[in-house]
Amino acid sequence: MLSQHLAQASPDGMTRSLRPYRWGDSMRLIHWRTSAKLGELRVRELENFTSGQSIVIALDTALDTAFDAAHQWDAEAFEQAVSAAATLYFYALQQQLRVSLWTALTGQVQGSRSVLDALAATHPNEGLTPGTLSERPTEPLVWLTPRSDSLTTLPLGSCGLVWMPKETATSFQPGAIVQGMIMQVNEPLDAQLMQRSTHPPSSNSGVKFGAMT
Repeated sequence: MLSQHLAQASPDGMTRSLRPYRWGDSMRLIHWRTSAKLGELRVRELENFTSGQSIVIALDTALDTAFDAAHQWDAEAFEQAVSAAATLYFYALQQQLRVSLWTALTGQVQGSRSVLDALAATHPNEGLTPGTLSERPTEPLVWLTPRSDSLTTLPLGSCGLVWMPKETATSFQPGAIVQGMIMQVNEPLDAQLMQRSTHPPSSNSGVKFGAMT
């Protein structure tokens, strides 16, 4: 069951940068690959959420046939994005953040059961579903999408996770305001969420990932 898989999602963290090891650093934070290359220990420096900060995990599900195939979800990428949404939602809960999930049909929902139900029922083309779609929230988002161009319309301080083919990833330009990270279907989700964004966040960025323990 998809809902059971989402409930078991367990993130490990997201790295801001690497720095030399200092006495007292947790061994869990050592980045072994880089340490081996440099011949000295390097540890991951992690971004942290501010206590009490609110966050909206938003899944871009309002796509319809107006978008060409290159800008729509494929099944595997969408499944990974749904898992990522659950991972980030439950991490935010662990950090005692005010967190909600948004999809085009449900709008913003809160609570573990409601979020799991929404993610289990969501699909990538909710723009084709009869009825009124919910407007996207105006506060900073963690925006999960297959469309890199959609990052330019996000609220200030948002962060985008963009699922796009490797052959088009070189053209990815999130801009100065919105932090962006390219996601790849053929790579483990947890490992990708631990990587530092290929584009450093703006100094105005209000949405940050942190250590997930």
